[in-house]
Amino acid sequence: MQGAGLNHADLMQIRGYYPPPRGESEVPGLECAGTILRLGPGVDPTGPWQVGARIMALLAGGGHGERAAVPVGQLMPLLDSLSFLEGAALPEAGLTAWTNLVVEGRLEAGETVLITGASGGMGTMFVQLAHELGARVLAAGRSRERLEPLRKLGADELCLLGEDLPEQVRERTEGRGVDLVIDLVGGAGLNSHLAALRSRGRLILVGLLAGRKIELNLGDVLSRRLRIQGSVLRARSREEKAELVAGFADFALPRLADGRLRPVVDRIFPFEAVTEAYTALESGGATGKIVLAV
Repeated sequence: MQGAGLNHADLMQIRGYYPPPRGESEVPGLECAGTILRLGPGVDPTGPWQVGARIMALLAGGGHGERAAVPVGQLMPLLDSLSFLEGAALPEAGLTAWTNLVVEGRLEAGETVLITGASGGMGTMFVQLAHELGARVLAAGRSRERLEPLRKLGADELCLLGEDLPEQVRERTEGRGVDLVIDLVGGAGLNSHLAALRSRGRLILVGLLAGRKIELNLGDVLSRRLRIQGSVLRARSREEKAELVAGFADFALPRLADGRLRPVVDRIFPFEAVTEAYTALESGGATGKIVLAV
């Protein structure tokens, strides 16, 4: 192991709110990068994965250790143009973005998507991937200063979270609203996120940073025929994850190679300072991922 990314799911796990799926490592950490030390039983030694190969990996747990066991279907090659620490910032954010924009959100070229919490580690990848999929991207957050760098990543418009978010969205969509909302925040803001949708629009709920319980106007959901869908990645089967990894890799690796997609790393902490890294993640304010150098 050379590097591992930090995610809010890790904070939830160490507080006892988000246990790993049965049979997976109880050590936190959902993504890592490094080199293959050994092939497990059933892995073809003449296949694409060889001892010494540079890889990045999606995990259900175990990333915040010195070594990790990875299902072969959750491996991706780490391009020579990317460092291990950049590779460590990619798998969880990339696969979460791919799963919710493409598989669950069914985003199509020409549609408009609103991404809330867009300046964080997840949000920066959502913005880039949505742009590469041909969508018009509205990035929303609480700080305009932190949102500004997202223009270079593909954001067409910037919005501030709050009660007037629907009005901001209508101003930027000629009164129509967006086709898809990727909600990385949740909480009471869900009402304004739904109000930003066009009729028959869809919202994918991915994060709950702002809370789990709200009061919701179901009449509005009915009358405008809105779709609300929750989505998690960690609990999916290894077979399903392998399909998602393959689809993301086919799309993303060529774009990572030529720079159309890139990992955004906010800060790097040595492995020995993992407590400080968790504290920095909890305090917020990061633009991009916080990464451990192992």
